[in-house]
Amino acid sequence: MLLRPLGSPEADPSRPGDARVDYDTPHRKPWGFDMALYLLTKGIATGTMLVSLLLPFVYGDAFPLTLLVGPIISLLFLVITAGLLVADLDRPERFYYILLRPNWKSWMVWGAYFLTAQGILTTLWIALVALGGGRWLFVLLWPLVACSILTTGYTGFLFAQGLARDLWQGWQSTVDLFAQAIVEGSAVLLLASLIPGISDPRFTRTLAATLIAAMLVHVAMIVFENLIATSKTRHRQLAVDAIRRGAFARLFWGGAITVAAASVIVALFAQMPGGPAIAAVLALAGSFAWEYIWVEAGQSVPLS
Repeated sequence: MLLRPLGSPEADPSRPGDARVDYDTPHRKPWGFDMALYLLTKGIATGTMLVSLLLPFVYGDAFPLTLLVGPIISLLFLVITAGLLVADLDRPERFYYILLRPNWKSWMVWGAYFLTAQGILTTLWIALVALGGGRWLFVLLWPLVACSILTTGYTGFLFAQGLARDLWQGWQSTVDLFAQAIVEGSAVLLLASLIPGISDPRFTRTLAATLIAAMLVHVAMIVFENLIATSKTRHRQLAVDAIRRGAFARLFWGGAITVAAASVIVALFAQMPGGPAIAAVLALAGSFAWEYIWVEAGQSVPLS
């Protein structure tokens, strides 16, 4: 950006001494659709694992859906997430530098280690189940829960390292990532539960109730943050304005709010034919709509 010198004869004569913008240099946004897709795949990976590990404690029983199918889905989406993470690097062919020459101040590095640890533990879990070593699963249970929590939450700290992007600051975003992960994990498991013989209709209702609870938390958070809470900075207010009534308003009201609310209503009638599948698809669509908005709106305010 070039500014005319103070007091320059070329400056506005009506305001002597003021600097005037002569031209500005546009900057490409570093994150876009690919980062929103990364948030979705990571949420499915960690959310599916968390729900598969913890929900049997509530329900009191386990099925192939949570013992084997859920972890397999989780591992598949972990691989996809890692691929998106590598593809986002400036030099993808040097991705191994993240692990071999880490910058410990970067949450990208911590995330790479969390993803790797969860991938290893999930593979061991699947191997034990497949080989009949289920009695040893308790050794992996809580380490996997811890890894899933860390892999879910680190992204909030990663985005918060963009200090100039006020929309991404604060603990609320990290908490919302957990709510979305449970939504996405429950939704994918609802879809998988349609496979005959791997679940129980009562457990399907439990999954639907989990989806409803997590989605209500998620919607309540984005409504409060973007419609009720007062923005503390001008930068954040401009981003929120873009969400409420600007470039992202249609996707916010139609996708992140309406579609998400519709998933809750449909999930209430999960016992109806097609109910679980419709609720799951709506939940994934509503969650992804907000992830895309959050990534894009956070970068929508010019820094200069």
